[in-house]
Amino acid sequence: MLTRDDALARIARTAGAEKAAVFIGNGLNPRALHAIADRDENFYMMGSMGLALPLAIGFSRQSGRTALAVEGDGNTLMGMSAMALAPAARGTLVHIVLDNQVYESTGGQRSPAPGFSFVGLARAAGYATAVSVTDAEAFSDALAQAVGAKRPGFVHVHTAAGSGPPPPRVPYHPADITARFTARYRTRDT
Repeated sequence: MLTRDDALARIARTAGAEKAAVFIGNGLNPRALHAIADRDENFYMMGSMGLALPLAIGFSRQSGRTALAVEGDGNTLMGMSAMALAPAARGTLVHIVLDNQVYESTGGQRSPAPGFSFVGLARAAGYATAVSVTDAEAFSDALAQAVGAKRPGFVHVHTAAGSGPPPPRVPYHPADITARFTARYRTRDT
């Protein structure tokens, strides 16, 4: 089974190659992504569950640029209503759910995710593509296909719950995260 960190490393490589913005939900995922591949194009959503996807949709809709929304299963369940807006994205939007079936950052309590069909919900919401994968190679392929489709895509990936100490906190204040992200896109060619 894929680890969170391996999945995030693959997402970071794809984002770099595609010059994509990454909006990542709160919990341990943004902390791990920061440790793996911090970049100005990463928007770390700190302190609020379920908001990475709506931010990515708005960014894609307004800029027409590629956006990757990365959330854990708990964040996705908290913000499910935003999935109905994904088809409104104008640029490439890929919604990636890292599903370890627990709320890892608060002690590992089981989430309501087991038995829930994230892919079924994505299809009902109108995503152009929606797949679920369990291994590294399938995840890389699904991610590449979703980015290449140039339409809203959904990738659900089963990941193992983490082991060892949690990654360090993202060292930026939320205002600094916003400032560096917006400065990066103000200076970029369209």
